[in-house]
Amino acid sequence: MRNYLLEIGTEELPPKAVEISLNYFSQKLPEIFKNFFEYDTPENVEIFASPRRVGFLMKNLKEREPSQEKVVIGPPAKVAIDENGKFTKAALAFASKNDISVEQLQIIENEKGRYVGAKILIEGKKLENFIKEKIPPFILSIPFPKTMRWDSSGIRFSRPIRWIVSLLDKEVIEIEIGNIKADRYTYLHRFMTEPVGKGGKKEISEALKYKEITKLGFVIADFKERRESIKTQIEGFAKVLDAQPIEDDELLDEVTNLTEFPIGILGEFSPQYLILPKEVIVTVCKVHQRYFNFERNGNLIPKFLAFSNNSVPNREIIKNGYEKVLKARLEDALFFYEEDLKHRLEEFYPKLRDVQFHQKLGSLLDKVERNERIALLLSEHFKDINVEDMVRACRLSKCDILTEMVKEFDELQGIMGMHYALKQGEKEEVAKAIYEHYLPKTADDNLPQTTIGTVLALADKLDTVISFLSIGEKPKAAADPYGIRRSAIGIVRLLVEKGVDIDLKEILDLISEEARKSKILKFAEIEDNWKVLFDESIIPEILEFITGRFVSYMKDKGYDTDVINAVISTNSYNLYRNYLKIRTVQQLKKNPQFTDIMTVFKRVGRIIPEGFEGEFSENFLKEKEEKELFEQFQRIKDVYNDEVERKDYEKALKELLKLKPYIDNFFDNVMVMVEDKRLRENRLSLMEMINRMFKRIADFTKIAT
Repeated sequence: MRNYLLEIGTEELPPKAVEISLNYFSQKLPEIFKNFFEYDTPENVEIFASPRRVGFLMKNLKEREPSQEKVVIGPPAKVAIDENGKFTKAALAFASKNDISVEQLQIIENEKGRYVGAKILIEGKKLENFIKEKIPPFILSIPFPKTMRWDSSGIRFSRPIRWIVSLLDKEVIEIEIGNIKADRYTYLHRFMTEPVGKGGKKEISEALKYKEITKLGFVIADFKERRESIKTQIEGFAKVLDAQPIEDDELLDEVTNLTEFPIGILGEFSPQYLILPKEVIVTVCKVHQRYFNFERNGNLIPKFLAFSNNSVPNREIIKNGYEKVLKARLEDALFFYEEDLKHRLEEFYPKLRDVQFHQKLGSLLDKVERNERIALLLSEHFKDINVEDMVRACRLSKCDILTEMVKEFDELQGIMGMHYALKQGEKEEVAKAIYEHYLPKTADDNLPQTTIGTVLALADKLDTVISFLSIGEKPKAAADPYGIRRSAIGIVRLLVEKGVDIDLKEILDLISEEARKSKILKFAEIEDNWKVLFDESIIPEILEFITGRFVSYMKDKGYDTDVINAVISTNSYNLYRNYLKIRTVQQLKKNPQFTDIMTVFKRVGRIIPEGFEGEFSENFLKEKEEKELFEQFQRIKDVYNDEVERKDYEKALKELLKLKPYIDNFFDNVMVMVEDKRLRENRLSLMEMINRMFKRIADFTKIAT
């Protein structure tokens, strides 16, 4: 078995570039080398990434990829063979072009006819040749958002490439990227080995010794190992402080990508800054300094943990430097906080008119007014909501954007609004809703806890989706600058996880009606003519967009695609009810008789011609089996519909299952498609009535069995 090591040494990479390299290698390397693995196991691939190097170690590789037989198709037989059965010039030209001997030519038949062709053996590439051919373009295809040129070669990379290690076991594989040729020498830690600033040059004798050699040179090249080292140090310092670390995976990853040999240094700041809201201090430490914080019993303590990429004899010097910089940042934050508290939030409300939300969608004040109108429509579906408090929270929801603190730290948007509102005597639910109306910010973020926060979060996200889709701004596969997709995912999570029993189409219809009536939902003022922003023509596109996010959400939850499609194809846009239906039908799949049940339900749906319209009359029931089926249908119908209305789909399905033996008897003994038109239509109408009842839960014809 062979082992291949590649290391690309660079100037300091940004943390994002390190992360992108890690993800790209993880996704692509198993696929690229799949033909060379002796056996398929995750241990075959080790990935390295740090600020100064990216690379990988591929283990258990075969010397050569397997040879493959390939069928090469040439000209049609009628062109390639003459009347005497000999190959024509066309056949000979084909053979010459493909380096095939005439003896290899044969007649090959496929769905298109008879052709002259050949079966040829394509010999697998040697591993060494494969590396030389594939690795340079693969490295240059890492999708960095920003790249640069630095020498006459003209190649682009995130940062200048300074060295390349390319070893197949002990042998250097000669590859070249730009003006850099590969050899077996790496560079160790820039500051902890001599010469300082460049780092010691070290020979890698063989691929498998790479991690051992670099670690001795104060380079932990493995991202996971380096991350675990940082995490262990954080937990260790927390025990010493008798405190709990404030966990932040994003910050942990970033610090991991900023260091090659992370060394924790504990610092402190003056307790006087604890007057600031906890989120302010944590944000200052994270965003500006990449420091970790600690809390005790839920309260922040005046300590922080920084990570240096360098070990010095006197760590006190580094510690003092960290503390000095943080003090300056906290002084600024304290100044902003005290200045902001001199103004009431409501003072900023009219000034939102001067902040542009979007050139076609008006000001931030227009956005808040639209949110308010939508929230009022939504509030009718929520019990025990204080509408006056909701309107108050909505009008204050964006005011903190104009505060000095949020101008400096936009990450605190909503959080500072909540804290300022509480300081200024607003009701707790109003203050919380200011923060919660932004939730969830990500696919796995927390949801609002208050009713007002939930309503405002829905209103804000609905307006974002409606507004931007209305002006033709749709998210692209790789870009969503206005957060439209994120807002749609938020709508799905709010409706499903908060159990909001609302039909989206009904709400959109109401918003459309409100738009025409109040003219409040509008484009920005263009040549003094206000244009109505939202009307019913955009509703199908909005529903399709949000439903697409719902489907993805349910798949991520582990539900089967056919079950999801069976439910959403009934054109129900109540996402909470759809979720309950999907969950119930998925549970039905565990029934040992599931296939038999679905077969019967499908027969009902599939026998009805597309576009069928007919009238049912009990008087036209002739056979005993169809009469019994109708009687049973009548017996369960009201109970079934009541259970559906109560959202107890499990009980509703149990009622449906009572029909199964009667449907079986009907199809076994009654001919539906008889010549008598009135009788045929009556039987189809009976099937249609039953199928409509089925479709209140799902279109069972779409479920795979």
